[in-house]
Amino acid sequence: MGLTVDHVQTRLARFEFEALFVVELGWLPGPPSDLTLPGESGAGAQVLAHCPTAAAPAVVVEMTGAGWDKLPFDQLWSQLQAIAQALENGLVVWRNAQDERSLWAWSAGESDRPYRGAQVVVRGEACRSWAQRLGQLHPAHLATISTLYPWLNTVERVPAPGLIQGFDQSWQALSDALGMLPGSDRQPWQADPCQPYAMVLLTRLMAVVALQQRGYLGGDEWYLHNQFGQSQQRGVDQFFHQGLQPLVQQGFMLPPEERSLGFNQRFGSLPFVPTGPFRYTELDQRWGHRPLPDAAFEPALHWLADLLEATGIGPDGGPDGGLDLGLDAGLGVLLEQAVTGHGGTTLATPEPLLWALGDRVIHGTVLDRAEALTGHRYHSTDHLLLTLAPAEAGRLLTALGQLTLLDPACGSGRFLVAALGQLLDLAQGLRAIAALDGAKTGPTWANLSPQGSPQGAPQGSLRGSTLGLYRHLATHALYGLDLWPPAVELARLRLWLQGVQRTTRPSELASLPDFTLTVLQGNALVGLVRVDDERFDQVPPRRGAKAKSTAPAAALQGNLLQPLMADSYQAVLAERQVRLEHYRSQTQLLAEVGSVPVYAQADFLRDRIDELNHTAQGKLTHLLWREGSQQLGLRVPDPTGDRPTRPLRQADVDAAQPFHWGFYFHHLLQAQGGFDMVLSHFPQGAVEATQAGFIERYGALFEHKMVAPSTFLHNHRQVLAIDPDLTQAWAEYRGQFTWLSQYLRRSEYYPHSSAGAGGQGRLYWSRLFLERSLQLLRPGGRCGVVLDPFWAAGNSAPLRHWLQRQTDVATVLDLSNHQGLWPDAPTRTLLCALWLRHQGPTQGSPYSAYAKPPNTLAPIALGSVLQRRIHLAE
Repeated sequence: MGLTVDHVQTRLARFEFEALFVVELGWLPGPPSDLTLPGESGAGAQVLAHCPTAAAPAVVVEMTGAGWDKLPFDQLWSQLQAIAQALENGLVVWRNAQDERSLWAWSAGESDRPYRGAQVVVRGEACRSWAQRLGQLHPAHLATISTLYPWLNTVERVPAPGLIQGFDQSWQALSDALGMLPGSDRQPWQADPCQPYAMVLLTRLMAVVALQQRGYLGGDEWYLHNQFGQSQQRGVDQFFHQGLQPLVQQGFMLPPEERSLGFNQRFGSLPFVPTGPFRYTELDQRWGHRPLPDAAFEPALHWLADLLEATGIGPDGGPDGGLDLGLDAGLGVLLEQAVTGHGGTTLATPEPLLWALGDRVIHGTVLDRAEALTGHRYHSTDHLLLTLAPAEAGRLLTALGQLTLLDPACGSGRFLVAALGQLLDLAQGLRAIAALDGAKTGPTWANLSPQGSPQGAPQGSLRGSTLGLYRHLATHALYGLDLWPPAVELARLRLWLQGVQRTTRPSELASLPDFTLTVLQGNALVGLVRVDDERFDQVPPRRGAKAKSTAPAAALQGNLLQPLMADSYQAVLAERQVRLEHYRSQTQLLAEVGSVPVYAQADFLRDRIDELNHTAQGKLTHLLWREGSQQLGLRVPDPTGDRPTRPLRQADVDAAQPFHWGFYFHHLLQAQGGFDMVLSHFPQGAVEATQAGFIERYGALFEHKMVAPSTFLHNHRQVLAIDPDLTQAWAEYRGQFTWLSQYLRRSEYYPHSSAGAGGQGRLYWSRLFLERSLQLLRPGGRCGVVLDPFWAAGNSAPLRHWLQRQTDVATVLDLSNHQGLWPDAPTRTLLCALWLRHQGPTQGSPYSAYAKPPNTLAPIALGSVLQRRIHLAE
């Protein structure tokens, strides 16, 4: 295997910068023969290595001399930037006199507005993202893109169109195979019930590939494909029932001591992975026993092989000696495009924009906390990490571990993964600084020993493990919600893959967290943010609800839950909190000892949490239905009834899949005032029935009627006029939006998004999500989002004026696609980037537009514009 991120991190943590470039990356030692260093500002510069390119040679320069340590941060930073800009293609490194901290600087772009970059590395620890970016500076890569800038500011791979199509075809092949099974219960007028389970199977295939790529499946880097081939040798269409299903249910989900000898002989030694994509679900219970042909899996296996090749992580460690980044490096943009394409236009957030939003939200919040702890306002997190004292770093690390971030429309999880990466980078830097004084000043989850090494590690070893940081931040800091079940599966997978990349041995996989507790499925806009205790207590249990278990819990839990199980709302909240804490403590114990009794107990406790959630969800939805039907007077169109409309039924509300924020996040909303941060890409378009949405919802009916979706898109009036079943389905589909629109207009939650044009104008998803997000954001919290442009629209005046009064809007930036910011989207595509702080009012004008030629932005210019906006905000 070629160069890995671990190799680069080790060199960085040891401050072996020259060896990193010369030995690991293959650069030439010393300066090129024709290099001229800058004048006085370059005094003390030493060229460590260089790489010839078609443009100016790439060089890495280290600044030496005691005078640099005496400079204030502003002067140090400006001089390093000046040297980097003068070198044209240079990377400048400065390390302090104690040789404990280093600052890396580079710049690129137009001379009058360069995009500037910086990174701080503390001895003993190096963040993964910086190691990934540096590891890409291989001569083979610089031969294709000769400047350092693109490699130092990106990690994710932009997928080829064939990979997007391959993902869609893989998912569709599995869905089609499930839908054609006898007894699939799929009615022509119903939505496709097979797609969610097809996505579960696809995420499992991706998870197996990630494990084999890490070397955890007997060192076989083509384990999944080999298992498929061996299955075909044993017989036709045997892979699902004799390959994949046993691999999951009798392999990954069971401790090694429970597996049979025959299983081990066939599948080899497998790690124990009790959480993540392999968990047993209700969908498995429904679909898992039915036969699937091998042909259903062949597109996915071909697609995964192409993905491994395209991302440069094949068996040879990547093409041309490139860096082994892991499977997830190729999934971020690809899966975001797949999910947004499901809802309409295929879009992926440009990486500079994703970084800028995270910087303003996450780094800004950390700087707020640092100012509260130290009384000093730092210019940036680079300034913070260079100058913060060890004791202060330990306290700030504790504060960072208490932050919470929400993505209320998480989609494939790309924003959550980006947020996790930034939080982990900051946590690693703070942990390393806290360890510099030799005292254990950080929180227990940071795993600091007095020597600064992870507990249990050999004396003097590097603080390279981030698994403890990952486990804490991924489960205590990040929360996501999405209405579309396949998107939720993808978001959970991506967060889980981040943990896989941070393990160093197979046994650590058992400690990866359960994301079904933090990445949830539901409708963010429909549900109760506040719950009336008295009204909840008056709601009787729903018919058909699961009866509470009367079996004693003492066998597994002692008396912990005995006094609970009451029906009052406060008792339900208390019971849920106890169950959650007990479940998390037991799964943590499982991670530490891996014992079967704890593993069984964790499953039992999880079932009890689900049972409680189910009971509370039914009561809360009943309250929401009563509010809609009795207080708001909502009615539903009834094309088949005697009257044009009928009363709202609880089944209508159930179908909307309401998410009751006030219950699931009661403690966070009541005790802390809300989430600290919101980071998201909101859904686009108006709240209305669309032809594309109808085709997606009733795809099975179109197949049954043998009507091509393209025919309906171009001639929907004629199709509806001749087919009564499609006409009725269209009326039912539109009726769902009719009552939902009425609810959104009349509800107390959206007074500013629905107030335009006398309350009768169009509703837009993204504006509603913005208003809901601010209801969930604590006072002083920060928000960064991508949404439909609205600031300059006349019908957005109520929302705009409310934002200006109640929040400090730092930037509203309209962006068009005229120069290809979103290569797969139409040229007319317009989006808006917004970041604000939940404390008002807004000072000055935050609005800028790059929406019409000639001032539209190309991808290469986006970073510099965003950087300028960030500097203005500071």
